[in-house]
Amino acid sequence: MKKILQWLKGPKSDFILFIIFLVLLNLVGHKAFVRFDLTAPKSYSLSKASKTLVKNIDEPLSVRVFFSENLPSTYSNVYQYIKDILVEYKGAANKNFSVSYMDMSKPENEELARNLGINQVQIQELKNNEVGLKQVYMGLAVTYGDSIEIMNPIQTSDGFEFNLTTKMSKMISMADTLSGLGKNEKITLTLYLSDDLKKLGISGVEEAEGIIRDAFNAVNRQNLDRLDYKVISPEAADADALSIKYGIQSISFSDRGVQKKAALGLVLEHGDKFYALPLEIQRSFFGYAVGGLDDVETTLNEGLHSLLSNTKAIGYITGHEELDHTSADFAANFEKLISGMYELTDIDLNSADIPAGMNSIIINGPKIDFTEEELYKIDQFLLRGGNVMLFIDGVVDDGKNQSYGLGSYVANNNNIDRLLAKYGIEHKKNMVMDKKCITDMNAQYGELHYYWVPNIHKKQLAKKNPITNNLGYVYLLQSSSLHPDDAKENKNLKVTELAKSSEEAWALESGIMLHPLYLEPPADTSSYSQYDLALLLEGKFDSAFDEAPSTENNSEEEKQTNDSSEENALVTSNHIKSSVMPGKLFVAGSSTITTRQVIDENGSSPVSMFLMNVVDYMNGNSELCTMRTKSLSVNNLTIKKPGAANFWKIFNQYGLAILVALAGFIVWRIRTARRRAINKKYNPDDTRTITK
Repeated sequence: MKKILQWLKGPKSDFILFIIFLVLLNLVGHKAFVRFDLTAPKSYSLSKASKTLVKNIDEPLSVRVFFSENLPSTYSNVYQYIKDILVEYKGAANKNFSVSYMDMSKPENEELARNLGINQVQIQELKNNEVGLKQVYMGLAVTYGDSIEIMNPIQTSDGFEFNLTTKMSKMISMADTLSGLGKNEKITLTLYLSDDLKKLGISGVEEAEGIIRDAFNAVNRQNLDRLDYKVISPEAADADALSIKYGIQSISFSDRGVQKKAALGLVLEHGDKFYALPLEIQRSFFGYAVGGLDDVETTLNEGLHSLLSNTKAIGYITGHEELDHTSADFAANFEKLISGMYELTDIDLNSADIPAGMNSIIINGPKIDFTEEELYKIDQFLLRGGNVMLFIDGVVDDGKNQSYGLGSYVANNNNIDRLLAKYGIEHKKNMVMDKKCITDMNAQYGELHYYWVPNIHKKQLAKKNPITNNLGYVYLLQSSSLHPDDAKENKNLKVTELAKSSEEAWALESGIMLHPLYLEPPADTSSYSQYDLALLLEGKFDSAFDEAPSTENNSEEEKQTNDSSEENALVTSNHIKSSVMPGKLFVAGSSTITTRQVIDENGSSPVSMFLMNVVDYMNGNSELCTMRTKSLSVNNLTIKKPGAANFWKIFNQYGLAILVALAGFIVWRIRTARRRAINKKYNPDDTRTITK
C-alpha cells in the first residue's frame, strides 16, 4: 500500500492519472452536457411548449428522419439544423420519445419511405462547374400509436419546431379523442354520389368510389379502426337539402328534356359536428371532371384533424360590412391561417350576445355604424377580461372611380372610433404613405414606388413583445395612423407600439390614388413624420359608457318599476365602470392586411406570421409566437444602399479572417517588444539577438 501511495505521489503516475481523468470526463460528458444558444431568437433551443409536450407523452412516439447524404450546402445546413433541434427534443423528453435516422442508401429504407408517403424531390446541384438535377429524400415521419404523420419535403428550417410540435400535439389530441370514443361509437365518412351522374360521362365519377374507399382503408388503419364508410345515392328531391345542410355540390342537368337534380360530396361526421371534404365536379378545357380525387388520403387526414380537434372559438363580428372570412377575395386566407387551432364563429351583435365562454372577438374592416347596444356589448366584453382584435380602416373606397383600377377614397367615419377614443387611442381618417416601401422595376417607367405599402423593418417593430420580436419585416399596406398619447397616460394600461412607419412617412386624407405614377413624396421634408400603425393595449380599461344604454326592453321594465310601489321596487344594474379582469385590445389601422394581397395560403409570408402571432398572443398562446418565428432567415438586413450592402457582403466573407490575422500580428509585435524590453533591462551589454 505504501508503494502505491508513493507511486501516486510521484511524477511517474501523472500520465496514467491524466488518462484516467480524461476517460472519466468523457463518461460524465456523455451523460451530462451543456449547450449554449447565442442566437437572438434562440433558434437552436426548444420553446417551453415543446418541452412540456414531449416531457408528458404517455405512449411511445417516434420520429424517423429520411434525409439523403451528400446534399448541397443549402440543404445540408437544413439537415444539420433538424438534427440539432431533435437533440433538444430528445434531451427534454421522457422515455416514450425516440428519434432514428434512416440510411437512405439501403433499398429497404427507400421502400419504407415510399410506403409512408415520403417521396423523392428534385433539387439543383452544382457539380464540376455545372448545374444538374438530383433526386433526394428530405422528410420525416412521426408515429404515435397507429397514427402516422409526415413532413415532406423539408427544404427550409423556417418554422420547423413550430410545425413539428403542433403536428405531434394534434396527433396526441386526436389519439386521445379516438381512444375515448364509446365501444360502438364511430366517425362516419359518407360519399354522396347520385347514380344519375354516372350516366353523364363525367371523368372520375366511376372511379370515385374505389379511390375514396382505398384512402378510407388506409386512414382507418391509422386511426384505431374508428371510422365507418358508406355510399349514398341521394334522391333528386334531397339534393338541395343536402347542399344546404353540408355545403356539398348540387348539380342541375337535363335528361331528355327533363330537368333533374343530383348531389356530389364527401362528408366526415361525428355527433353534431361534420366536415365537408373538397370533392366537386369541375369544368375544364376537356370537359367535366371530378376534382378532389388526387390526394384523398391527405385531405381525409386533415378533415379528421379538423373534426376532432379541440379548436378554440373566436367571435367574428358581422353586420357592418366587415370583410367576409369565407370569401377568397377577402379574408378567407386569414381564416385558413388560424383554422388549425381556432374556429371563427359569426356573431351579429344586433340580435345576439357574445357567448360567455368566448375569450376573443375579431372586428375586421367595419364600414357601417354600430348601434349603441352593440358598442356597449363590445365595451363590457373587454372590461370583463375579453380580448378584442380590431382591424379598422381610416379611409375606404366608395366605388365611384374605377377607371384604370383606381379607387376613390373617402373617410371611414365608423362610430367604433368612439370606443377607441375613450380607451385613449385617436384614429385618424387617413392613409399613411412611406418612402421606405415596396418598389418594382418597370421596363417603361423605371423604378416604381408603392408608397401605400410601407416596408416595416425590425427597428420599427416592438423588440420585447412575442408578436414581433423575431420578425424581420412586415408589409402593413393601406394603413391609417393611430395615436395612443392618452392611453400612455393611463397607469392601468400597458401600451405596446407593435409597428411604426419610418420617419420618412406622410399621411393623406383626400385625393388618394393608389397608383405609383400618381403619387409623389412631399417636397417639404417637414411634412414627414413617424406613425403608429399597430398597437396593443393590455390591462384594466375604463368603460366608454356612464351607464347601460336604454333599450325598448329596459324602458318597459322601468315603466313597470315606476308603476309599482316604491316599497317593493328593485333597481338592478350589470354595468361595469372599470375592468374586473385585465383585457387586451389589439388595433391595426388596416383591414387589407387580412386579405390575400399579403397573406399566402401556406402562411409563410411575414404578414401571415404577424397575424398568426397576434391571434395566438390574444388567446394566451404567446409561446407559439416565439416558436413560429424563431428561424434565422426571418431576420433581414435593413441596408438599402448598394455600396453599404457590398461592403458588408465582403466583410462577412473576408473580414473575420483579416481581423484574426491582424490580432495575431499585434500579439506578435507586443511579444517582440516585451523581449527587447527585458533584454535591455537585465542584459543591456548582450549584443546577441533573442530568437526564442
